[in-house]
Amino acid sequence: MRGYSDQINHAFAFVAKHRSPRAPANNAMHFVAHPASVAVILARHGVDDVTLVAGILHHVLEATTPAEHDALCGKIGEKFGSVILAVVRDAAEPRHDIQGTPLEWPHRKRILLSRLLTMDPRAIDICCADELHECGSTIALVERLGPEYLVTNGLPSGHPVLCWYDDLLEALATRIDWPGHGLQEEIEALRGRLAAAMEHRG
Repeated sequence: MRGYSDQINHAFAFVAKHRSPRAPANNAMHFVAHPASVAVILARHGVDDVTLVAGILHHVLEATTPAEHDALCGKIGEKFGSVILAVVRDAAEPRHDIQGTPLEWPHRKRILLSRLLTMDPRAIDICCADELHECGSTIALVERLGPEYLVTNGLPSGHPVLCWYDDLLEALATRIDWPGHGLQEEIEALRGRLAAAMEHRG
């Protein structure tokens, strides 16, 4: 098993500097651990270093406001190159509107769903790894506390969450140019586990 490259270690350092200080007080551990968890998922699925580095770095853009976006893109491009920056920008889920107002979960997912139709395949890998991490965290929350606690984590009630994974899987199935079928199958399996957990605790 190969170790992480210098560029991957550099990406983690960049995230620690530019993203970790923005951790919310009520969910700091999950926020800080998220980039590493996504990187582990991507590595497990054998992606290349460009995808892995971009998968780590895209969390920085997701945590910034539109006013900070261009400056951070400039830093990423300068330190990691234009190819990685392009994948980072493609994979970053929009979290704010152009005025800087945070977007609600359903709105963010609708935007992401429309972008999946034309997204770079490496960015799709990153989005899928993100969703696997989030679905796993959601399953743990439902099994531990029950589906009524989803709203405390910024998620809607159970049915819209399951519908989101159905819509995601349908969109992924249209991307015949994307070879990440292992990621797709894993999302489908976790979606089934989430549905079972919601039914058991409902």
